[in-house]
Amino acid sequence: MSSNKHTPVSRQLVETVRAGFQLLDRLAQNEITAFITGRQAGNGAFMDRAGRPDLYYSLFGCWISMAAEQTELQTSLKGFITTATSAESTSPVEELALLLIKTELDGDFKKQSVLSIIKPFLKKGRMIELSYQFFLISLAIDACGKNKGFFFFFARIWLSLYRPGGNIPCSLSAALVYARKILGLNTYNWQKRLLDFSVEGGGFRAFDSVQTADMLSTGVALFVLKGTEYDLRVIKPGCLEFVQNNYLEGAFISGDGDLTKDLEYTFYGLLALGSLAQD
Repeated sequence: MSSNKHTPVSRQLVETVRAGFQLLDRLAQNEITAFITGRQAGNGAFMDRAGRPDLYYSLFGCWISMAAEQTELQTSLKGFITTATSAESTSPVEELALLLIKTELDGDFKKQSVLSIIKPFLKKGRMIELSYQFFLISLAIDACGKNKGFFFFFARIWLSLYRPGGNIPCSLSAALVYARKILGLNTYNWQKRLLDFSVEGGGFRAFDSVQTADMLSTGVALFVLKGTEYDLRVIKPGCLEFVQNNYLEGAFISGDGDLTKDLEYTFYGLLALGSLAQD
């Protein structure tokens, strides 16, 4: 993450989602564009599943609109985040979302100190699992932190020693693999652990105890495996079928039986497609 030539992970996510969007035919692209347009509220924010303007879902709306090159949606969202403050957030995750959106859309936004990025997690993040906190903090510092070399020096030491306990989810396992890759640590054994979440019929499941795949786990796992140069050809047909089977009228659904359409799973569906397309 500290390399001058490094593309921020958040931008890599957008580029991969763009590849997934471009893989679709014109009809599907138009359907997705119509769907994300319909999820934008009058104030420019994007809405959650209940139809309420939401900072977290606005991040996914931002990234998808960038990937689909929908500049009008981005302009409207910029109007919202220009006046939004961290005081309006209810969690460190929402503060992270606001930071990342401003990094992409606000030309006047200045990079933040490492301490200012970490502070919300110290105040409000006690209920968030430690390794997930590390991932979120690293993502934000990677995108908009200044003087971040010192942080990543210690992050590399911490990550080389860290051994998560318990039954961690696929998404967190994937995040740790990618963090190790960016910090120059070996990923081979961690790749193998991530592959344990794969489902025989296609896709990836959230936990070892779960039998069915879901779109979030599939999207992040494929993105990380592709990014760590794993040969996806063996699992590609099944994963592609899983993603295709869970496209529903302009959106991707969760894949685990929930038919609700939202921006988050649409993002992960496009991320999965883009990872497969770029393989």
